[in-house]
Amino acid sequence: MVRSKSFLLVVSFLTLSALAIALSGIGIRGGGALAGAAVMAQNLGAAKAESSGGSAKLGDDADFKARCHAPGVVRCVGFDSRADIAGHTDPDASGVYSPEIDTSVAASGRGSLKFTVPAFSKANSSGQYWTNFSDDLSVQFDSLVNGDPKSKADEFFVQWRQRFSPEMLVPFKGSNGWKQAIIGEGDRPDHRAYSCTDIDLVLENSGQFGMPRMYHSCGNKDDQYEQLSIPQGVDVTGSSVFSPQNAAPPAGKCRLVTGFPPKIPPCVGYKANQWMTFQVHVKVGTWYEDNSRHYHRDSTVQLWVAEEGKPSVPVIDFSPENKTGYDLVNTSMGKAKFGKVWLLPYQTNKDGEAPHDKAYTWYDELIISRERIADPK
Repeated sequence: MVRSKSFLLVVSFLTLSALAIALSGIGIRGGGALAGAAVMAQNLGAAKAESSGGSAKLGDDADFKARCHAPGVVRCVGFDSRADIAGHTDPDASGVYSPEIDTSVAASGRGSLKFTVPAFSKANSSGQYWTNFSDDLSVQFDSLVNGDPKSKADEFFVQWRQRFSPEMLVPFKGSNGWKQAIIGEGDRPDHRAYSCTDIDLVLENSGQFGMPRMYHSCGNKDDQYEQLSIPQGVDVTGSSVFSPQNAAPPAGKCRLVTGFPPKIPPCVGYKANQWMTFQVHVKVGTWYEDNSRHYHRDSTVQLWVAEEGKPSVPVIDFSPENKTGYDLVNTSMGKAKFGKVWLLPYQTNKDGEAPHDKAYTWYDELIISRERIADPK
């Protein structure tokens, strides 16, 4: 098991009563102050129980290198030096290029990509890192049904490891939840793609419930940010019930009822102070034409999550094989193709005037492949 290099985390926790008061201003999708308070108490308990940082094996990157050399891999980033991110970061709301290489914390190798979320920071608290799937823009993925006739590939996988300080798991006032990654449109020779486009797939702590969820499209698919969730009707009170992680084992048991926090488990939640692994699988079927309401249900979007030292488990599964096929929208068919990933802790609607402890998240071992990527050993 590979852990972080030795360091101290000095964590100051607010009292639960103060947290409940603070939550009165937090915007929670599908919940409210009471739901948020329950999630906050749960996260605080988890954070306190997991305050040990552990020690790292400096330079022990043999497993990462092996996965990088596996068949199908098109890009690997180890975040071991500043050169790994030079020219691939964008600034925070204050104009500062704050993503940095942290040489004291790593899943492997000599460093990791670190984002700091300062107190009194706005939505774009920390800037972002991005990379195309290939420097020459030749590796992109498209529909082979109604995309660019020259396209030859429609399926890919993106894997990375991520670490959260305990403070990241405490809800931020006003926030819709921090993002982890955006997988979207790749650059073209005459066009730089940004992180809010119609084909985007976003992994996010939606609603600040302490669990990874996904949504598709930057407000463009049928005029919405479409959550990848399965409706399950209503409960006896008339509240909507849906599964935000339809594949979390046992499948179908992760449920979210409007106004109440989810249960973790069976939902798969974040863990502080360990290197978790996330892997997203995308296979483009027939591009959906926006607002046509003519659905094909032939695209695949899947997510696996692993705690450190454990095998990955399915969390989200929208695939034709499991009769949950998905529709990926594209309003620029023939041009827009999957080919770029952004790593960032952006938080829509985060209150920039609210105090909170400084929070951190780290990324390491980014791999992009045409084939399923093995779990870290």
